[in-house]
Amino acid sequence: MIIIFVSVVTCGFLVWQRYEENPEQIVPYPYFHNYSVDPMKPEAPILIIGDRMGEYFSKFSVNLAETISVNLAKPIKIQSIAKKGHALHRTLHQLKSLVQWPQIIIYQGGSEEFNETKFFPSQMAKIKDNFNLYKDDRIETLLILYPWLSRIVYSPVNRVPIPQFPVVDEYNQMDYLKKLETELLLFEQQLVELVNLTKNRNSLLIVTTTPINLDEPPRKICDFTSTSELEVEIKDLREMLKANNPKEAYKKSGELLQKYTGNSDLLYIHGQISKRLGYLDESVDTLLNSSAFDCQPWRATHLQNSIVRKVAKNHQVILFDFARMVENDYLTGPTFFDEIHPQNLYYEKAMEQLGLVIKSVLKL
Repeated sequence: MIIIFVSVVTCGFLVWQRYEENPEQIVPYPYFHNYSVDPMKPEAPILIIGDRMGEYFSKFSVNLAETISVNLAKPIKIQSIAKKGHALHRTLHQLKSLVQWPQIIIYQGGSEEFNETKFFPSQMAKIKDNFNLYKDDRIETLLILYPWLSRIVYSPVNRVPIPQFPVVDEYNQMDYLKKLETELLLFEQQLVELVNLTKNRNSLLIVTTTPINLDEPPRKICDFTSTSELEVEIKDLREMLKANNPKEAYKKSGELLQKYTGNSDLLYIHGQISKRLGYLDESVDTLLNSSAFDCQPWRATHLQNSIVRKVAKNHQVILFDFARMVENDYLTGPTFFDEIHPQNLYYEKAMEQLGLVIKSVLKL
């Protein structure tokens, strides 16, 4: 009896300790916002959200309003809270301050998700385990009904405080590779939360992919993908291109890709060679992979866009594939005017197409 009593007391103490250490939260994020956001009431039925890409996107909202407003008595209003430095975790925090939700929310972002520290690397295994629990529909339903149970269900995690103003962290290569899987896990779960929030508030969500400048080379080659021999081979490929011998370069780079995996520089040069030969699909696919294997996270890549497409498909959300629209014109000439922004004509075209989608959905 004494042994049973001691066991019960010990288990009770451990449960109590877990309860005390854990916050009450349905989604087990490994961070918390160390600031509050003033309540906000949108001034328009359409709200654009996101990071620096969404901020620039919103500059063309007049074009979007004009397309939607055809045959309407009054032009429709569009508001933006997209802001440079506002990765999705900050956007979600701001959305939760809305006292009234707009009819339509348009998301354009994914380019600054690695800027801030959102978790401690030592906690990554616990973070993964907690999200595996959260993804179980039965557990999610239970936590929605009884949120306090999250303090017992989830493993306690040492959470990161998010300051009011973004602080850009410097990444070294090993940190980036170590944290990549968890960063992408958080981005996907934040997108899912965005979907759930909009559905619960009866707002129509439109997610967009972010165009990637395929002519921008990778900024950091992952050390484990490179050798001195490969560097010599890549130098030879560049010489072949200078000598206007793309066919031989294409043959050689294709052979090297079979031998070396994940080298962003090799993928980039092969993509450029394919472009020279007019192989649109191969060029685009290879250059997108080059962006994904870049060991310096300075922009949105194929990885974020793939997650956006996946979440949109799995949760029946409207997807506007802005990236694909720009990629389809890759061989026609310069598609970007700087490192991250497509030429304005693509924003104008995007707003026209997006406006027609919204008119169709709203039956205007």
